[in-house]
Amino acid sequence: MQNAFCCALPLFNAKLLPNQKSLPTHHKEDTAMSKEPTTNSQGLSEECHAMISRISHEVRNPVAVIHSFHQLLLLAHPELSNDLYFQKIQENMAFLNSLLDELSCYNHSYRAVRAYVNPYLLLQNLCADTGVLLEKQQVSIELVKESAIPRFALDTTQFRQLFLNLIRNAAEAMPSGGTIKISLCFDGDFLTIRVQDTGCGIPAEDLPTLFDLFVTHKKNGTGLGLAICKEIVTAHDGTISVSSVPGEGSTFTVVFPFS
Repeated sequence: MQNAFCCALPLFNAKLLPNQKSLPTHHKEDTAMSKEPTTNSQGLSEECHAMISRISHEVRNPVAVIHSFHQLLLLAHPELSNDLYFQKIQENMAFLNSLLDELSCYNHSYRAVRAYVNPYLLLQNLCADTGVLLEKQQVSIELVKESAIPRFALDTTQFRQLFLNLIRNAAEAMPSGGTIKISLCFDGDFLTIRVQDTGCGIPAEDLPTLFDLFVTHKKNGTGLGLAICKEIVTAHDGTISVSSVPGEGSTFTVVFPFS
C-alpha cells in the first residue's frame, strides 16, 4: 500500500510508486464496503476539499508555465523528441496534469446537482462510447437490465464519471482481454448496479483501504479514482462495495436509494 499524495505531490514523480503487489494463491471471496460518513468525517471531508482546492490552484499555475516552456523547447529543438530524458519529462508532465484533473474531479464530487434521468439509458450511452476503445484491448462489455428501471434523481456528469472509473479499473485488471458485465436491478426501494470483470482480482489485504483517498495499490496510481467513486455515491446517499476472488475477477456494487 502506498500513499499517492505523499509520493506524487511533493516529488511530482510517477515513477517513485513501487510495483504492484503480487496476488495471493487462495481463492476465498473477500468483500469491502466504503464506510458511511459520520458527522466528524463529513467535517474533515470539507477541510480536505478546501485543502485540495488550495493545493490544486497553487500547483496548477507553475505546472502550466513548465508545460509552456516544455513545448517551446520542443519547437526549438525537435530532435529532443527522441531523447530518453526528454521523454521521461513528457511522461511525468502527463502524470501531473492527470493528477491535477483527478484532484479537481474529487474536489467537486461530494456535491451532486440532480435531475430525474433513466440510469439504464445513461449506461447504454456510456457502454457505446467506451465499447470501441475496449475492443482494441480485447475487452467486451455487456449491459444487462434485470428489471424495469425507473427514472432516478442523479447528477448525470457524476454518474458518468463514477462508471467510467469503474469500467476503466475493470479493463486495467484484464491486460490480456476479458469481459466486463454491467447489470442493473430495481427492487422498488433500491437500484443496484454491478460492474463485474474477469480479471486478476484484488488481494484481500488491499480491500480495507481500496476506497481511501490518496492510497493506491497500482504501480502508477494516484489514489483518487475509487475515492472519487465513493464521494459520488455518498453524495447520492448510496453505498459502494467490492467483492473479489483473486485470479477470477472482481465485482463492484453500487446501490442508490429510490427517492
